[in-house]
Amino acid sequence: MHEFVIGLRSLRRTPVVTAAAILSMALGIGATTAIFGVVRHVLLRPLPYASADRLVMLWETSPDNPARWVAPANYVDWRRELGDVVESMAAFDNVALAVTGAGEAERLRGVSASGTFFATLGLAAAEGRLLTADDDAPGADCVAVLSPGLRTRRFGDAPVVGQPLVLGDRPCTIVGVLPRDFVFPLEARAEIWINGDRGIPRSFPFPGDITSVRDSHIIFVVARLRSGVDAATAEARLQTVAARLAAAYPDTNAGLGAHVQPLHEAVVGDVASVLWLLQAAVAVLLLVACVNVAHLLMGRATRRQHELAVRVSLGARRAHLFRQLLGEALAYAVPGGLLGLLLAAWALDALVAAAPAGLPRLGDIHFDPVVVGAALLLTLATTLLVGLAPMVWTRAVPMGGLAAGGVRVTGSRASRQWHRGLVVGELALAQVLVVGAWLLAASLAAATRVDLGFEPDGRLAAELSLAPERYLRPVADGEFRTDPTPRRLFLESVMTSMSGVPGVRDVAAAFTAPLSGAPNRGVRLIGEPEPARGQEPDADFQAVTPSYFATLGIRLVAGRPFAATDDARGRPVAVVNETFARRYYGAASPLGREIGFGGARRHEIVGVVADARYRRIEQAADPTFYIPLAQNDEAWPFLALLVRTEGDTAVGLRALRDAVRTADPAQPVSTLRALDDAVGEALAARTFNTTLVLIFGGVAVVMAGVGAYGVMAALAAARAREFSIRAALGAPASTLSAEVLGETAWLTVIATALGLLGAIGGARAWEQLLYGVGARDPWPLAGAALTVGVAALAAAWPAARRAGRTSPVDALRTEG
Repeated sequence: MHEFVIGLRSLRRTPVVTAAAILSMALGIGATTAIFGVVRHVLLRPLPYASADRLVMLWETSPDNPARWVAPANYVDWRRELGDVVESMAAFDNVALAVTGAGEAERLRGVSASGTFFATLGLAAAEGRLLTADDDAPGADCVAVLSPGLRTRRFGDAPVVGQPLVLGDRPCTIVGVLPRDFVFPLEARAEIWINGDRGIPRSFPFPGDITSVRDSHIIFVVARLRSGVDAATAEARLQTVAARLAAAYPDTNAGLGAHVQPLHEAVVGDVASVLWLLQAAVAVLLLVACVNVAHLLMGRATRRQHELAVRVSLGARRAHLFRQLLGEALAYAVPGGLLGLLLAAWALDALVAAAPAGLPRLGDIHFDPVVVGAALLLTLATTLLVGLAPMVWTRAVPMGGLAAGGVRVTGSRASRQWHRGLVVGELALAQVLVVGAWLLAASLAAATRVDLGFEPDGRLAAELSLAPERYLRPVADGEFRTDPTPRRLFLESVMTSMSGVPGVRDVAAAFTAPLSGAPNRGVRLIGEPEPARGQEPDADFQAVTPSYFATLGIRLVAGRPFAATDDARGRPVAVVNETFARRYYGAASPLGREIGFGGARRHEIVGVVADARYRRIEQAADPTFYIPLAQNDEAWPFLALLVRTEGDTAVGLRALRDAVRTADPAQPVSTLRALDDAVGEALAARTFNTTLVLIFGGVAVVMAGVGAYGVMAALAAARAREFSIRAALGAPASTLSAEVLGETAWLTVIATALGLLGAIGGARAWEQLLYGVGARDPWPLAGAALTVGVAALAAAWPAARRAGRTSPVDALRTEG
């Protein structure tokens, strides 16, 4: 503490330098602590369930999909046959529900689940009960479990158990309320949970016995393994069951396998590697900050070299000198750590606010004692790190410092080599971060240049989940066909309303909007050779109105688009995208060929359109076929309304919502947004990651530049007498300035080479975040090298200019 107090007092002598050093430490500690806060709550903390390590997700697999949803009938067979390795199993899926009764009508995000869901998680109710196996009985009444937020919002403090709700047109009874701290990360926004149909989620209104459906993969499955059973053992057992089902039902299950994935891994997904990479990036930033402060402490130790040598000569123990230097390091690190703690608290809140909505466990992230403890440990670690350089260097002090007489010791060869080495290390570390920033910026630029296949400007989209009681009524019991009349009348009303809105140019409808996904189904190529088992063609599928392609600006490549005459009375037709035509027909024209799907109906291909991206911007379009909405009578519950407008987007969105409300006041709108916003949301995670690394890289370059400035200024000052003599002998000012810049350039070249080698060595870590650019592509690497080089030379320029302005008379007078 004595040395620490002395160190604090000494900071007052150089307030500007001290402030810069403390700020460097604060930035490094704050950024590292904030990212650790995210890593801790997203990756390191177990899920908040009893024996969470035994919870797994069960997936089906196919040759082109390692984790696909599960068919209801396959789930039923799994549940029956896996009792030796699985203690409990449940199915679930998200649903959009229009809730009426006991308050104003509103649209809620919900989950439909089997009665075993909460028992599988090991959860108890806060009020009443949760879903149970009895709720899976055939003909069981609809029951609902509310989130605490929904319970308070709709009912206040009044009793809720036994209260009725109307979901769509279906009566339901509230049976319980979830605990206040319950969150299921895969459905974090759900506010209401309802039972399914015989244990199968009610997300799709299949007629007949849904437990026998094998050709539609529509549900998620979670399970709790028996004690002592690991995921690998369970997967081997599940693969055996999947193989048996493939042999028993070759028409639907050929080529299907199965996969067991720990629930924590399923929740975290690909974000784990991204967060660890960001943690490594801020660790590099912290190292740059440490080197910055080490420069300062080295300078202080150098200036005190004579004093330290005298003390050693008079019998002072080196341990005492090291302790004194460590106390000075603490004088910088402790204020830096405290300020870093405040910055971390602010930065963590800012990260949560700015993070993309898809970041898992986002609601769990907060500033807690473990994160505070991490900041304190970082402070101690950085104290040791920044104190290490002067401690090691002073081992070479003994009589050399005494001989120096205390005059111009900063010019000693050992001192200069230490400072040069620190500059090289600092610039090399900054180079690693700058390479990452350039690579991510290039990837973001490449993603924004992707040809989406549609025009987002001025396009609006409203996505709906159709109420099955009104729009998906079956034509006859047991038939997989619906009466299209209610849907047609609803669309006519919306389109009529929108056509009168100023600025609206086109209105269309489809199953889904671009970048929001698309249904995928098997397809038959009529007249083509039969494919091998498990290799049947499939494609994304859209049912659209005739104005769809014009509304979205999807380019026609060949043939014709749909016309008003392509209705239920006309010949069934289809339009395919370029990828469909290329994959399934090669160089031959698909026009005039026929495709089939579902029932026996055949659709003649009359047109080919450009590829449009329905899933992710960075994912190339899958084979896709379109049919007229008027020729589709299947029970698909979703619908997207698309509008092309030249007016105010906000006005258009309000008009679209009003048009839906006019056509059907009870039909909720799931999502209402401009397609420009959808593109921004699709790029949100990439933009977020790029912004963070750009900030880290920028701060690292500034810190490295400050360090380079300090070192080059000190080295130039140490050579002041030499420069003055050379100036007196006629050396031009430009030559003296160029010598300082030249030394900086050589140090930068060495640092750049080391930094690029480090960045290239870690290229595999960057690859997962890149799109349209490789981790070893020369242009981003060259850009990063140029950035660091320019920053270093700019930092050294004041010292170089000062060297060029050396006055021989003043320097010689100082020497005298």
